[in-house]
Amino acid sequence: MSAIPPRLKLLLSVFVLSGFAGLIYQSIWSHYLGLFLGHAAYAQALVLAIFMGGMALGAALIARVGQEWRNLIRSYAIIEAIIGVLALVFHWVFVGIVDFSYNKLIPVLEAPGLVGIYKWLLATLLILPQTILLGMTFPLMSGGIIRRFSGNDGSILGGLYFTNSIGAALGVLAVAFIFLPNLGLHGAILTAGVLNLVVAALAWVLSRGNEQARHAVPISNSTEGRQLSEERRRLLKVVLIATFFSGAASFAYEIIWIRMLSLAVGSTLHAFELMLAAFIAGIAFGGFWVRRRADTTGDPMRLVGWLQVLMGLAALVSLFFYANAFSWVGFLMESLSRTDGGYQLYNLGTALIAILIMMPAAFFAGTTLPLFTVALLRNGQGEPSIGRVYAWNTLGAILGVFATIHFLIPVLGLKLALILAAVVDMLVGVILLRLNTYTQRDFIGTGVAAAIIFFATILAMTNVPFDPMKLSSGVYRTGLTELRHEQDKVIYYRDGKTASVATIVDAVNGNIRIATNGKIDAAIRFSEKALISQDEPTMVLLPAIPLGYQDTPSRVGIIGFGSGLSTHAVLGDSRVKRVDTVEIESSMVDGARFFGERVERAYKDPRSHIIIDDAKSYFSSQQQKYDLIISEPSNPWISGVGSLFSKEFYQHVPKLLNEDGLFVQWLQLYEIDEKLVGSVLAALTPAFADYHAYLANNADLIIVASPARQLTKPDFSRLFSEKIRDDLAKAGISNVEQITFRRVADKKLLETLSRLYPNRANSDYFPLLSINAPKTRYKGSAARAIMGLPTIDLPLLEVLGIVEPKISLEKVTDTHLFTRYLSVANASKIAESLRPDSTKGLQEIRVDTTRIAAGLRELGRCPKPWTAAQESAAIIAALQLLQNTLAHLPVDQQEGVLINPIWIECEQLPTEFAQMLALMGALAKRDYTEADILLRAWLDNRESRNDAYRILDPTFYVALQLVQIALGKYNNIELLEEQYGRSIHTDGELLFVRSLLMAWVDEDNSAL
Repeated sequence: MSAIPPRLKLLLSVFVLSGFAGLIYQSIWSHYLGLFLGHAAYAQALVLAIFMGGMALGAALIARVGQEWRNLIRSYAIIEAIIGVLALVFHWVFVGIVDFSYNKLIPVLEAPGLVGIYKWLLATLLILPQTILLGMTFPLMSGGIIRRFSGNDGSILGGLYFTNSIGAALGVLAVAFIFLPNLGLHGAILTAGVLNLVVAALAWVLSRGNEQARHAVPISNSTEGRQLSEERRRLLKVVLIATFFSGAASFAYEIIWIRMLSLAVGSTLHAFELMLAAFIAGIAFGGFWVRRRADTTGDPMRLVGWLQVLMGLAALVSLFFYANAFSWVGFLMESLSRTDGGYQLYNLGTALIAILIMMPAAFFAGTTLPLFTVALLRNGQGEPSIGRVYAWNTLGAILGVFATIHFLIPVLGLKLALILAAVVDMLVGVILLRLNTYTQRDFIGTGVAAAIIFFATILAMTNVPFDPMKLSSGVYRTGLTELRHEQDKVIYYRDGKTASVATIVDAVNGNIRIATNGKIDAAIRFSEKALISQDEPTMVLLPAIPLGYQDTPSRVGIIGFGSGLSTHAVLGDSRVKRVDTVEIESSMVDGARFFGERVERAYKDPRSHIIIDDAKSYFSSQQQKYDLIISEPSNPWISGVGSLFSKEFYQHVPKLLNEDGLFVQWLQLYEIDEKLVGSVLAALTPAFADYHAYLANNADLIIVASPARQLTKPDFSRLFSEKIRDDLAKAGISNVEQITFRRVADKKLLETLSRLYPNRANSDYFPLLSINAPKTRYKGSAARAIMGLPTIDLPLLEVLGIVEPKISLEKVTDTHLFTRYLSVANASKIAESLRPDSTKGLQEIRVDTTRIAAGLRELGRCPKPWTAAQESAAIIAALQLLQNTLAHLPVDQQEGVLINPIWIECEQLPTEFAQMLALMGALAKRDYTEADILLRAWLDNRESRNDAYRILDPTFYVALQLVQIALGKYNNIELLEEQYGRSIHTDGELLFVRSLLMAWVDEDNSAL
């Protein structure tokens, strides 16, 4: 068309909004159903299938009855309005039905098979009505426009396909980067509903005027008429079968590409939405390209045949591009800064990678549907052909979705699955070319196409290696494009239904680790020469700590299999009678078998039951409740995992526990920040009556929570009379003290931390972790303030009653995994080195504290008189001594260090220096009454004191706050802020402690 009529432009613009809203639904529904079905991959597959299936039904319905409707644009407006109204009530309907299912119906069904059938049927019913209506929109709009603007069918269909698809691509991006972060699931679906109502209103206004229906061209009963009728039926059959398999292949591409790219760019919400947007945009531009050519081509079926061949070839070429994707991502990781801006550029870079891999084949996919429809319209088959082609294409998409997830990927793997889908596309193209061969030239062209297909397929199979060393590298985290060739060997690799799992052995020392989509989930040491892996204490302490709190832990449930070590360890307690370990990916269980004897009870003990299912639905369907449930999911930045840290999940857990049952949550403090940790604590703490927290290592937090009672003092000694003691020993834990040493928080402190970093609670319907954790992962963030609780220079945890003041360094043996030990050991070495009869050399002390001991020994010689420089150096050295010993040495070991220091024997000291030592001594003796007096006196006179002593004010001020807590004078904290705090600047660790204490005595806190 040389000039597009204004009304047609407006109708196409309306269809952009319609596509925009439609993909909001697809994206948001996958989130909603993921909460019910339990895994994002299953939810996305089901949403795709129902989305396409419903649209197929809707399109088929229009094909059957739509021709009789007088005004298709007005009918389109009505359908859009109904979709909008249903969207406005969807959230409340979903929440009500799901709550009823979990609380009432699922527990009655018992059998896992029945539960599964029920969940899938309910999920289908929740979105099927809307998808049927959505399926009606394309044939209604296209039919209405073709009626009004006849003569350019191909241009109109291509234009509609483009506008609807480009709107859809923009909708996907808007969900990930605008609506979810700002509005949550409920707000996003309400927005889509309002958009549908706006679309309906605009379409209603534009529906004025008459439409001339395009009926099928009548055929006479003559011999020629019957022959023409047979040719029409034959063409219709060919088109519908071809579009069916074309749709199947296209959606197979989408799922396989997303799984492939997840290995290179990560399994995050943002990565998934960017990939989906790239795929849909390719379809959109294919529709745009074909819009003019569809009307000018002399043989649309032969053209679509060539485009099918090109689509398959483009899919094969994508494998060659994909082989370089890891290097490209590695370049991004090396080149970009770990900042918010760097993350935006990283997303842009990964989007370009997705476009390069996905868009060419998607482009050709976008050309086929308009051409198939034009072929039928030219053949005189009327408006119903629009709905029929659309319906069969979407039915093919359903086949592609389920066949890919449940057969192609698990059986063939990602590479062969993509090649098979490409071969299907290309065979469809060759068959269409052969059926439309009329000349010798056409015949030669068909033969050439067949030869190209054969050689391209062989080339792709033999020249594009899918090296597990590269696929398992986790380049999106490490920047390394391959595992270490000389040291690492992949002994197991499988593309499962939901993830790709690899088991990797270190050839040097025999240690083994298991990875999901390139992300290491667990590692176990097998050689005494190697250091204990960071994961081992976590995996063993997850069951060990709660077992110390319980007398009769008979029935245990574990969410997530990982290496199987947690399941193995809990079975090392003879009191446990049954362990149900629920894992969503069967390949994870198969890959963990290589950990051998370290996890053998998980596989061989008759008390162990491994279930491949969604944990929430499985536990809900059990008639018996649990004494202990352990949740050890993967990192929160992984798409779908955030729901295991949500407010709704924590509210559901107590219903699964016996009266004295316990819940244990593993929370990674790395690749996350304090604010997101606060969102998890804000979600967890209201659901439980009491909770304690431990650090298994420097970065893995273990929270033990009781929904109904206060937690009593644990008896960890019982663990060392059970088989689990061997598992603890292999993880570097040989006595009770090494467990109690790791305690870092009680109920009050966890609640304080959740207030200190105010954030809304992570929720299924406002998934803060899924939205924000991918960025903290990229930036390499960590909740360092929380990780540093055990090593704070002031005795914070002691004063708050979290840890015992007495520390037995002999029992708390050396570990490279827990910094508190290093702090205690270092303090002990400093104390010994300061004593005159010390045999310890300064070389045995950490380098950064050697200067402290050396400086203090020098001052012990008592310079006469003290110069300003010597006094200043003495102040700094004394402060460093305080920071390195006060919180890490018990009172009986402080004698001669901060109490009655023997390292300085001066008969006469500067007055301020003597006051400083007296003050430090009071703190070291834990004489908080004396410390309160001395600290106040110090701060009252700070203006008249030598400026060199100002360096002590921030430490002494925060120490004074802590003293008020020790004395039970909570109200004084706010008074001290008014009296001293406004003029004393603190930063770093001191600012954290200062803020923490303020939050600890907040007016809403029970301390007041």
